[in-house]
Amino acid sequence: MIEVIPAVDISRGKCVRLTKGRIEEAKVYFEDPLEAAMKWEGEGASWIHIIDLDAAIGIGSNADQIKRIIKNVGVKVEVGGGIRSLETAGDYIRAGAGRIIFGTGALDANLMRAGIREFGADSVMAAVDHLAGRVAVKGWKEMAGIDATLLCRRLEEVGVKIFMMTAIDRDGTMKGPNIEYSLRAASEIKGKVYLAGGFSTLYDLAMLRESRAAGVIVGKALYEGAFTLKEAMGAVI
Repeated sequence: MIEVIPAVDISRGKCVRLTKGRIEEAKVYFEDPLEAAMKWEGEGASWIHIIDLDAAIGIGSNADQIKRIIKNVGVKVEVGGGIRSLETAGDYIRAGAGRIIFGTGALDANLMRAGIREFGADSVMAAVDHLAGRVAVKGWKEMAGIDATLLCRRLEEVGVKIFMMTAIDRDGTMKGPNIEYSLRAASEIKGKVYLAGGFSTLYDLAMLRESRAAGVIVGKALYEGAFTLKEAMGAVI
């Protein structure tokens, strides 16, 4: 069964959405991100995907807001954005996060091994964000010079079983996903692969039905009312 996971991105304490990762173009949807999380919980989400955008690019932290969300919702929460150490990851796990997401940190094989050893493979996700297949890091401000699928394979060798792949050129654009690359990558990776970036219609989601994708992270399309969470869940069945 393909999961549909709503995203709650946080910057300066507010729930926002970006276009192609540009923080200067953040659009605020909820002054209080807890309201967003509770909305998606109320509409049937089993997981909520939370990203600290400020921590991702090194301009601040929304850790207190994120911990407040974890404490006040009854569904599982996965947290990412600026998690580049076991200490930060452990802080969120102790706060009740069901899964922590390493993005830039996923390039450090020793960190990933240690994270899996410390928290278990089911609690660690590697975010392999890419531009036309090339990995982007540090809040998408730098290119790592490695192919996204190749990085996933290397991470599998150190024990990673859960991946998220975001097509950053499509993220927040409402112009459809880079479905060809994403689906090919999902078919070549043994672990669970969650896709993100540009999913904006029910047709986009329906294309995942016969794929090996484990799920999809949806953001702006939900906030803009392109479809409801219930409709999205129905589209992937």
